[in-house]
Amino acid sequence: MYNTELTDNSKTLPKGAKTKGYKGLAMEGLVARWYDKNQRKIPEQYKTWAKMVAENVADGGSVLEVAPGPGFLAIELAQRENCTIVGLDISKTFVEIAQKNASEAGVGPAIEFRQGDVAHMPFDDETFDFIISTAAFKNFADPVGALREMCRVLKANGKALIIDMRRDASDEAINDSVKSLRLTRMDSLMMKWTFKYMLKRTAYTKNQFIDFISKTKFRRYDIRDSADLIGFEIWLEK
Repeated sequence: MYNTELTDNSKTLPKGAKTKGYKGLAMEGLVARWYDKNQRKIPEQYKTWAKMVAENVADGGSVLEVAPGPGFLAIELAQRENCTIVGLDISKTFVEIAQKNASEAGVGPAIEFRQGDVAHMPFDDETFDFIISTAAFKNFADPVGALREMCRVLKANGKALIIDMRRDASDEAINDSVKSLRLTRMDSLMMKWTFKYMLKRTAYTKNQFIDFISKTKFRRYDIRDSADLIGFEIWLEK
């Protein structure tokens, strides 16, 4: 599954160094609630991602979702798997929304949502068997720091999966992907505009991901094109 091995080229951040945890607009208040409303329209995506996680986590394993937003992936996973699930998001509003959504879905006690920065995670070393982050990595202010922290909190031989947009996604692929969501005309136009003129500006290339990973202690990686051709699946192994 993993086709590239790495040597340890990690570097130490300057003592006390800390950056703002996100780039661009803070996902708080009305912005977070708008996102929650729109993500409810694509339940099949969360089912697909939950299946990918389930196939890589043993019964009773531990999963960390980085930047869970409204919590729909964690909820889907809790409804189908017997595992410990924690969601860490820098947005206070998202933590509140995710907790509410989980309670309404009947899985509130099965998921712990916490507020925190992925580059400075409040977890002990080697806590989780699997980590997943979807549609969020491009927004992290310190991508290398985020990857180092993911590696730190993973157990030995643990795996991480990052799914996010690629900078070189074509307009045609974006149009096809949005069309498959079957949104209203207005929501489709808004989604296309967001992908083309906001998200692509902060997304990374494959070579950038390889450079980031080379500065961590992950032993192996595999970067795959997503099925819709607008993103990557970055598989990592500690």
